[in-house]
Amino acid sequence: MRVFVGRRRYGAPLLLIVALLIGLAPPASPAAEGEAVPFLGRPVAAVIDEFRAAGQPFVYSTNLIRDDLRVTVEPHGSDPVLIVRQILAAHGLTLRAEAGLYVVIRDAENTIDSGTILVVVRTRASDRPVADAGVRIRPDVPEASRVLPGIHEYQGVRPGRYRVDVSAEGFKSVSRMIEVAPGETTVVSVGMDDARPEIETIAVSASRYEILSSVATSRFVIDQRTIQNMPDVGEDPLRVAQRLPGAAAGGVSARAHFRGGELDEVGIVLNGQRLFDPFHIRDYQSIFSAIDARAIEGVEVYTGGFPVRFGDRMSGLVVMESLESARPRHTEIGVSVFNSSVLTTGSQDRSRWLLSARRGNLDLIIDPKFGRPKYYDVFGEFNYAITPDATLSVNALYADDAVQVVLESLPEELEQVTSKTRNAQLWIQLDNRWSPSLSSKTALSLIEFSNTRDGSLGDPEKIVGGVFDERMADRFGLRQDWAWTASPAHYVQWGLHMVFAKAHYDYSGSAEYGGIQALYRDRPIAFSRVLTASPEGGNYAAYISDRWKLSADTVVEMGLRWDDQTYTNLPSDSQLSPRFSLLHGLGPKTELRLSWGRYHQSQGINELQIEDGITEFWPAQRADHLIAGIRHLLRDQFALRVELFYKNMRRVRPRFENLYDPLGLIPELQQDRVRIAPESALSRGVEVSIDRMGGAFDWWASYTLSRATDRITGRDVPRSWDQRHALQGGIAWRNKKWDVALAMSVHSGWPTTDLALIEPPAAANGDPAFAAVPGPRNALRHGTFSALDFRVSRRFDLKKGSLLAFIEISNLLNRRNECCLDWDVEEDEDGSLMLELSRDYWMPRLPAIGVLWEF
Repeated sequence: MRVFVGRRRYGAPLLLIVALLIGLAPPASPAAEGEAVPFLGRPVAAVIDEFRAAGQPFVYSTNLIRDDLRVTVEPHGSDPVLIVRQILAAHGLTLRAEAGLYVVIRDAENTIDSGTILVVVRTRASDRPVADAGVRIRPDVPEASRVLPGIHEYQGVRPGRYRVDVSAEGFKSVSRMIEVAPGETTVVSVGMDDARPEIETIAVSASRYEILSSVATSRFVIDQRTIQNMPDVGEDPLRVAQRLPGAAAGGVSARAHFRGGELDEVGIVLNGQRLFDPFHIRDYQSIFSAIDARAIEGVEVYTGGFPVRFGDRMSGLVVMESLESARPRHTEIGVSVFNSSVLTTGSQDRSRWLLSARRGNLDLIIDPKFGRPKYYDVFGEFNYAITPDATLSVNALYADDAVQVVLESLPEELEQVTSKTRNAQLWIQLDNRWSPSLSSKTALSLIEFSNTRDGSLGDPEKIVGGVFDERMADRFGLRQDWAWTASPAHYVQWGLHMVFAKAHYDYSGSAEYGGIQALYRDRPIAFSRVLTASPEGGNYAAYISDRWKLSADTVVEMGLRWDDQTYTNLPSDSQLSPRFSLLHGLGPKTELRLSWGRYHQSQGINELQIEDGITEFWPAQRADHLIAGIRHLLRDQFALRVELFYKNMRRVRPRFENLYDPLGLIPELQQDRVRIAPESALSRGVEVSIDRMGGAFDWWASYTLSRATDRITGRDVPRSWDQRHALQGGIAWRNKKWDVALAMSVHSGWPTTDLALIEPPAAANGDPAFAAVPGPRNALRHGTFSALDFRVSRRFDLKKGSLLAFIEISNLLNRRNECCLDWDVEEDEDGSLMLELSRDYWMPRLPAIGVLWEF
């Protein structure tokens, strides 16, 4: 049994070695240009070998291309790939492009019950075979044939989904999820990087989830293909985090609350850089993120307990790394209801690149009378290995919005908001490995941000008013992180972060109230506000963490972080954040994790609450996390996880909320807007999750019992996103062509507030003076929220690449999930005023279609 591989980059020496191994003389040179080459009657293997020697990357197995297989039809044309396809077609075979190779496989019309896995292992830096690589495939498959150094073939594999784990001394282990189809050869191309000691890669922190294509058994995982096929609005990578235990979301925004925290308490990191407000339609619920799901390798999520190198966020982190293509070049072009996109990625010699560009399509499908939501984003990355120990990377993210939302288009009752946003982020990073045990990362970053919101409300029966809100921010940052592996059992990290920033705010707003809006007690019937601010200053941080492997089963990590801000004009507001984590193995398949830590969050220079009349910054907030979790593996395919968390929040920043309509067009002009100033806040609960990966079916489920409250004037009040019970679940089925997924979300209704119309003593003129008086805040609840989302996709093989077509439906059952209350006043038969209530809802059934061409 032999397998032949030919790629130009392996060079002539490898081709000669292959020829010697298979007992063949070096193939003759192709015929001179213009000279006819007869193929009829020649051995098929000899024809392919001739093209292979000329640099064509053909791969075949002698199980398919036997020595006695002859060319039976004279092919036409001059393209080697076309010629070989015609020769193979007569024998029920064809070619498939995979990982930069053309692999000989059985034609789909001539499939058999079993398939083949071909694993090609090489170094990422030099593209040389890794001769001593160990390959393990789960579920178990028949024993492999090692046909060449770095090439392993597994025959007679049952169709289904498998995980391939590759390890080699001196290299980092690599995992891949693959699909094996009947009669097909699945090529797994693995590029391996130099290894880091185990102490560096151990995940000590609790509440850490990976949503990656690289799957490890000790983690809660949704792999990358599942991300792309998850039925979430706009294929947004941040929305996938809403499926995790402890997350709370209404489905409109791409943001989520983590374990009772506010939306802005979650940091978003891409390729080591904390992103600055990476959302589209930011002034109306931040509906989409500015990150292409297909441009990233996966998502790492901390819902709490994150390590000390991350700071200035109080609840959680979403950490992403960009895609590293295993092919020399790969391109995708997609069109869907939500966006049109193009992505290209590849590598050559010492360089690697990725470019993603997307344009939103909502303005093309929405009736113009409801507005024009235009937006686009571009992300690019370029990596260059200056030396084997130094790599330079340049990253850029640019997002642009010109969004118009219209609620009423009649000129005399015009209600609309126009929002224009530009967000440019650039960061350059140099990675150095000074020795096998010491490395550093140095990054320079530049951010330019501008946002203008211009809106008007023209309903005389409620509000006549307008707003002009312009804000700009510029930031320049320097970050340096160091890592030292003192011994196989001791790992130290430390770093310094510095940011200088300046911002400018220009705000004016006014309103006159009528109807129900004029009846709110202790509220003016008109107001006007004009404010400006121009803060500037710095953010500074330093940290150190120390990780020790105390025994084969126990690892501890201790850390300390210091943060300070100079733009707040506070006399002393520096923060110290100690943290501690413990990982202890209770057996080969059971892990216990404990985390305690203090987390601070300052008010960003771009987060001034000027729209609510606040022109000063608040002191940094504080949260103490205590987390205990246990994870147990069952038969390598099932994972059970139980986690208890307790989050005590202090120095909580005052915030502003709308009691009845959180989706208001200009929320600060609404009379139901209230200032909430908790003395403290508390979130606690238990999360239970189980998932099953492997085979054609995957499924996962989680249940969270929790409570999130504010302490206000000595009383515990539910936070507006508190959900006592929450259930998440999903199931996916797939084969080589089809992907079908269902995802479910059910949780207790979020809190809401009652409203009463009371009749105080008569006014001076003798007429009754009615007043609208809210009841106890968040004393009531909306009905239970539930949504079932569906997606199906079908892949079609083309002569060049493949085409993916999909249909997805959010809120498949069109459930009316309450989000908002709309109060109004009417007169009864006696002429007395009475309240009229109508309800608004989160998203209705939302279908979408799209296609993606990959080549």
